[in-house]
Amino acid sequence: MLEFLPTTDSAIAVRIDGRVEARDFGAVLDRVEASLSARERTHFYVEVEALSGVDMDGMGAYVVRATGLLGRLERFGRIAVVADQSWIRWAARIESALLPKVRYETFILAEREQALAWVEGKVEHPHRPALKIIDTDKPDVLGFEIDGRVTVQELEALVRAFQPALDRGEPLRVVGRVRDFGGVEMSAYANRDYFEMKSRMLRHVERYAVVGGPDWLKSWIAMLDPLFRVDMRHFQADEEAQAWAWVGASPTGERPAVA
Repeated sequence: MLEFLPTTDSAIAVRIDGRVEARDFGAVLDRVEASLSARERTHFYVEVEALSGVDMDGMGAYVVRATGLLGRLERFGRIAVVADQSWIRWAARIESALLPKVRYETFILAEREQALAWVEGKVEHPHRPALKIIDTDKPDVLGFEIDGRVTVQELEALVRAFQPALDRGEPLRVVGRVRDFGGVEMSAYANRDYFEMKSRMLRHVERYAVVGGPDWLKSWIAMLDPLFRVDMRHFQADEEAQAWAWVGASPTGERPAVA
């Protein structure tokens, strides 16, 4: 089932819960075409509670109509895809990377209010700050926190924050606190400065403590540890004090990587 949600005149908001019928797709196209005819930019919000199937048999004519929108992609503004199913979010990111002139932002259902507010233009940034710099009482100990999906701008800010310590060329220690790892923007993988920083850190960091994170992170670190000269250890979220003791420093404050 597909239902339209209340939103601003320049946005279209829908919720999917169950099977999507061909007539649902047609109703969405009707609104999209009407909006593009009435205004310069149209924004889109899609929330997926559950997706049990799609009526492909009746979709043919509507696909032809949708193809006609490819020439007007620059008229689409903010697009949010909200779903707890990771495959839906990844599919949206891949489609965003493949389609020119449009960019999707993905969210989990717990972030639906933030997502809709961004689509409606009520907030400037699509996501809450996901990356923080943790200041410490030792110049050779660096710290950061990840809580969400990290943006390119945040990675660039992290590079700037860590650069002076790397330039000194002295042994470093790092604490990374992971509350919620929502991934990294796909365009970040083309950021040369970030990968140069990671390469330099592999040469200069002697101890790297990772605190918290998803269950697979501990196994991942155990697998990587023998491959690099860096001594890497994972600590549970309630063992953060032990992590700081291991690197020989204490946190003195925290600040968003991007103000």
